[in-house]
Amino acid sequence: MNKFAAFQSFVAACEQGSFTAAAKKLGTSASTVTKTISRLEDELRVRLFNRTTRQLVLTEQGQELFERAQGILQDLADAELRIHAANKTVQGTVRIVVPNLFGRLSLVPALGEFFERYPDVNLQVHFSDRPTDLIESGFDLGVHTGQLEDSSTIRRLLTQGPVITAAAPSYLERHGTPKKPEDLLRHNCIHGRFGFEWTFKSEQEGRQRVRIAGNLAVYNGDALREAAVKGLGIVHSSWWALKDDLQSGRLIPVLEEYKTEGPPVSVIFPAGRHLPARVRAVVDYLVEITAQ
Repeated sequence: MNKFAAFQSFVAACEQGSFTAAAKKLGTSASTVTKTISRLEDELRVRLFNRTTRQLVLTEQGQELFERAQGILQDLADAELRIHAANKTVQGTVRIVVPNLFGRLSLVPALGEFFERYPDVNLQVHFSDRPTDLIESGFDLGVHTGQLEDSSTIRRLLTQGPVITAAAPSYLERHGTPKKPEDLLRHNCIHGRFGFEWTFKSEQEGRQRVRIAGNLAVYNGDALREAAVKGLGIVHSSWWALKDDLQSGRLIPVLEEYKTEGPPVSVIFPAGRHLPARVRAVVDYLVEITAQ
């Protein structure tokens, strides 16, 4: 038996004074209310009403149950109203996990404007380059680089673009500029998350892999970028990770005609959940700042 529905029918009958009036309030039939309350009496093994042809009179046990059930249902209604109000108001705490480089280059510099728009939102920003189980870790949302395989999360694409191969002007002055992917075999390549095999377009519009080598492996996106800026070798990374250095001239792109599409960057959040306004505001803001 659905206890909530049973208590709801019982309280409505007490407040309305009849099963017929209770059924009208609840949008159901009088027979349904009658059967529901009868089952409740059977389960509790008490009589809740003394029924006459004209009215319902609560028994002593019925009066006690009515007072308690009425208070519980009112508390539930109040809680529902507060939750609906909170979901419509952009306020409260949002816990988010982002990759280190994305957080430093894209999110943190844009937080000033975010807090101007939403002064009542508190952000807890965690940095991790490892895949994170949002539900298990208690995060409201996260930023993910690469394809999404977890069906328990929803993805909203933020950005996608080419993988850029680049080097500092100082490196290219000392070692020359590679003209085709095979030329990388004669260069010092800084390898990281893309491994020792870098993928390029081939002249026949296919794909070719070049096994690179170098004296430095860096598995942090920000440190990888910094090592390239210092002239330590050629780097191969997503365009958004290098865009500021490319725009400033600290890095020079090479092999542009051979570049391939990079992994997507997405904001993810648990599936099957209604997003509160505060979480939706963060998601929309991430989409906005990555579209620039």
